Amino acid sequence: MKKINRIVIVGGGTSGWMAAAALSSKLNTDLFEITLIESSRIGTIGVGEGSTPYLKHFMDSLGFQESDWMVRCDASYKNGIYFDNWNGDNSRYFHPFYFSLDVNPAEIFFNCANARRRGIGPHIKGDNFFVSGHLAQHHLSPIADKKLPVQTEYGYHFDAAKLAGVLSEFSLSQGVKHISADVINVNQNDSGDVISLVLGDGSEIQADYFIDASGFNALLIGKTLQVPFEPFDTELLNDCAVTVSTPRNLSEKLATYTQSTALSAGWMWRIPLTSRTGNGYVYSSQYLSKIEAEKELAAELNLDVKTVNFRHISMKVGMRRKPWSQNVVAIGLSHGFIEPLEATALMITQWSIEYFIRLLTQVDISIEQRQLKFNEGVTRLMLGVKEYIHGHYVTSKRCDSDYWCRATSEQYLSPRLSALLARWKSGADFDEFLHRHERDMAYFRPSWYALLAGMDYRDDTLVMPHQMLDLALIEQAKNYSEFLVKEYFHE
Repeated sequence: MKKINRIVIVGGGTSGWMAAAALSSKLNTDLFEITLIESSRIGTIGVGEGSTPYLKHFMDSLGFQESDWMVRCDASYKNGIYFDNWNGDNSRYFHPFYFSLDVNPAEIFFNCANARRRGIGPHIKGDNFFVSGHLAQHHLSPIADKKLPVQTEYGYHFDAAKLAGVLSEFSLSQGVKHISADVINVNQNDSGDVISLVLGDGSEIQADYFIDASGFNALLIGKTLQVPFEPFDTELLNDCAVTVSTPRNLSEKLATYTQSTALSAGWMWRIPLTSRTGNGYVYSSQYLSKIEAEKELAAELNLDVKTVNFRHISMKVGMRRKPWSQNVVAIGLSHGFIEPLEATALMITQWSIEYFIRLLTQVDISIEQRQLKFNEGVTRLMLGVKEYIHGHYVTSKRCDSDYWCRATSEQYLSPRLSALLARWKSGADFDEFLHRHERDMAYFRPSWYALLAGMDYRDDTLVMPHQMLDLALIEQAKNYSEFLVKEYFHE
């Protein structure tokens, strides 16, 4: 008789139910028994309501059609992110979602960006060289009217609590057991493994593996196993957010992008859902009080601060380098969190879950090897994301507040990010650097070019030889992306 492996997930929310859905979908239910325990007293934090394209791949892998879940989650399409005023000059640039139709026009943009950083040519941003950029400008969805030869890449905006509900319903239909209870005690054996959880009613739940999805509380990985947490607070200053929802303006077309606007001590998001607009100010409590953050956010939204019910969130930014310790695997906020600037939280959670499943079903390696591979892989991803997020700040020319003078300081750069930025500013071969470090990069060539060219980050005293492209070719590349949008995408 084959052994049934019991997996207990501690914590619900989007991360917990994402784990339950993936595990119940991908694992042999004859060999694995999955239980999720969540407290009815703890709600979903929902710091961000945006995603990367990874979420589409996840929902597709579960067999969902977009019509199955998007309406239920008030979801809208996301073609990318506009970054407004990050240089303090009211300019903006776009971070697109790149896919294969962008290859040729993107190469023209890369050439223009390389010319600019070498002191030749005008400041040309990537906004118009990507299909998603044109879609965002026209508030169009990324769903083509005609059959494209390739799959478009896009993300979503959604209500996080409602998405957790959809995943919960799916998981329960797959046989996941659900227990609504508080965990009041954790029992371990002599080797340190967790063997059981004691619940509020006195019952005891045993398992072979425990997934800690208990959020910043980190009940198992932190409070029980005492796995160290490594803060990122020297590089990423923001540790708080204040949020408020505003009604959707039904007279305007629904935006298909996230907007990130730099403010005095952080940045503000605007996320368009079909039912409302989500707004939030991510800031540093070292430089701004809660009251000041409320006032600044209210002013940006033309709201009366006295009549608004704000929600405040404290963020613990950093990670644990050993999220798989003993027989506990930490995912989501219990493992780590990088501020929501590029909406990476669910992407990291999804990657962690899927990698855990692959390793769990790989029978030819030891448990120690599985843990080592998992911890190395997840840590590599987290550090790569952290470097890209940090890059948004240190490339800014702002020093109009104490916050921005500190945030733009290059004193706390990681060695790899320092080398990457130095390579860009020197005019040397940037693509060779990206290729050499590709294994450690969470973000690849189009994203780095969109950021560095968008911010016009360069040594403005540098002048180097560069073969300029004909202006007609540059316009042709922009027009090609616009043509694709007019040909395949309509309102």
